Amino acid sequence: MSSLSLSTQATSTGKTQTRMFTPFTASEIDRYGRGKFIKPTKDLPKITVAQRTFDDTSDAEDTDWKACTHPEGALYFCDIQRRIYTDSDVRDRKKQRTIDKCITRLSELAGSHSITFPSSSLELVLELVNRKRKECRYYFVDVEKRLLFWMHEWVPEKMYANLRGVTERSHIKIALEMQYWTHCELYPHKRMFDTALYRELSGLVIHANAESITSDTSLAPFESAELSKMMDIMRVLQDSIEQVNDPLMCVVARFMCIFSRIHFLNFHGQPCARLDVDHSIYHPDDRRQHMSFLLRILSVFLFCAPLRYVEVLKSVWVDETVNLPRWRAFVGRVIDEWGGFTIYSTVMLAVDISLLAIINSNTTRIQSVGEVAIYMSVVCTVGSIVASVLLTGMWREKAENAEGVAKYMNEITDTLIGVDHMAIMFSVPFGLLIWSMTSFVVGFLHLIFSSTYPPTLATTAPGITLVTVLVAWPVWVAIDRRLCGWMKSMVDIWQRAMRVGWGRKARNERSVGGWREREASISRISVGTTERGILGTRGRPGSVTGSLGGEGRKTVSFVKTREDVETGLEVGTGFGTESGVQSLQASEDASEP
Repeated sequence: MSSLSLSTQATSTGKTQTRMFTPFTASEIDRYGRGKFIKPTKDLPKITVAQRTFDDTSDAEDTDWKACTHPEGALYFCDIQRRIYTDSDVRDRKKQRTIDKCITRLSELAGSHSITFPSSSLELVLELVNRKRKECRYYFVDVEKRLLFWMHEWVPEKMYANLRGVTERSHIKIALEMQYWTHCELYPHKRMFDTALYRELSGLVIHANAESITSDTSLAPFESAELSKMMDIMRVLQDSIEQVNDPLMCVVARFMCIFSRIHFLNFHGQPCARLDVDHSIYHPDDRRQHMSFLLRILSVFLFCAPLRYVEVLKSVWVDETVNLPRWRAFVGRVIDEWGGFTIYSTVMLAVDISLLAIINSNTTRIQSVGEVAIYMSVVCTVGSIVASVLLTGMWREKAENAEGVAKYMNEITDTLIGVDHMAIMFSVPFGLLIWSMTSFVVGFLHLIFSSTYPPTLATTAPGITLVTVLVAWPVWVAIDRRLCGWMKSMVDIWQRAMRVGWGRKARNERSVGGWREREASISRISVGTTERGILGTRGRPGSVTGSLGGEGRKTVSFVKTREDVETGLEVGTGFGTESGVQSLQASEDASEP
């Protein structure tokens, strides 16, 4: 149920004049954007004689409301007796009466659900909002159970933070506990933490510190150095157990809120909890490894760099969440790479211009292939420098705030190809730099081989061949082991197909060779002379014909075909022997014409 429909429902169940009850969460308190400003007057106030009291004058001095100052400096008000908090300025009598009426109505609603308020274990937060409609936003707090609850049914969308798959009650309880610690951080007045809470927080910090040291895929939201500083803070907090101290209570509440948020996002305590920071709880690994067709095509032209970047990005941006330490490390690494590409491109630009001057001094009006190649090298070099500078400036500030990073990543990956879009963009400086080097090599080789001086060709050709082999070696290893596994798969498939084709051809040749050997062993035996036109037997194509008979005799032709060889039939096995001739001879004397 949306907030708007909920407010309408709240109006039918409870209404204070024209103000509607609207549930909200502690994280929705807009303390940093109240929109209040100070009049920049130049008049300086006077200090009276012997003035030692500097309390602000207030219209609410005769009430139970007390003005409190948050350690960060924000002003809020609390009723200690009834344990009610608000950011609305109750020194205004009109606002105070409105809030009191809202409190009365909410207490009645709580009583209708068998909940007694005020109570020592319950707290209430209210906030008056005057926008398009007048609202009284509220939430109740159960201190013992560490959770928020409301008197109206609704869906706290912002509390779930767009996390998909939230169904279990125990998981929802973690989200409510996260809101509870946010509430304690916003309103720390007269709060204290006990030994049990201190030990719980100490255990979380120590475990996160140990995990970040011993695991490369730790879920800890801090780096090792930050966790070490948190350990130092915990030692200081040990002396303030069971003592009222608003600033220290804010520290404890903030730490607990951070760990509760990590537990909620990683489905802590659920059957499919995320245990590694690069583990997806929504999709199997084979589905995550799927790459768009555009990425595969451009990887060929960008020398497989997008494949490397997309692999790293998918390990950093998992299930639309980001781990800030890993993100900082990733951004720092790519910024360093782009800085290196800028240096390489600058050197290449100087080399291109120098080589271009040499080529221009030896060419005619018609531009040579080497000159055009150098032109392309210059263009690619400048493109690599521009892309590196733009990307560095764009991403240098994207490693500080986790929420800002997550929001930016959602926007930039909200396309048909998703994170592949970023991988292609990150690969542009590297790809253009390699194309620049390739074009330079083409122009340089053209300059060398256009020479007609034999010693030049004799000395440079072997060196070029050797360097090509040495350079191709690491390139092939990189392609074979990391960057272009899919290209290797295509090569393997082609090689297997070729092996199968050559194997079939070899088997056919062996069978034909055996048949020919047998054919050669069969000698053509002539007994007598075969007369044309008397009797002839035409063999099938590829058959071996043996003619027997004498002069003036009828002849009988025996044929041994390839089919006979394949089926193992041996027709005419008596060829070449006297008994065979007698047995196969079936003729009679022919009369003279």
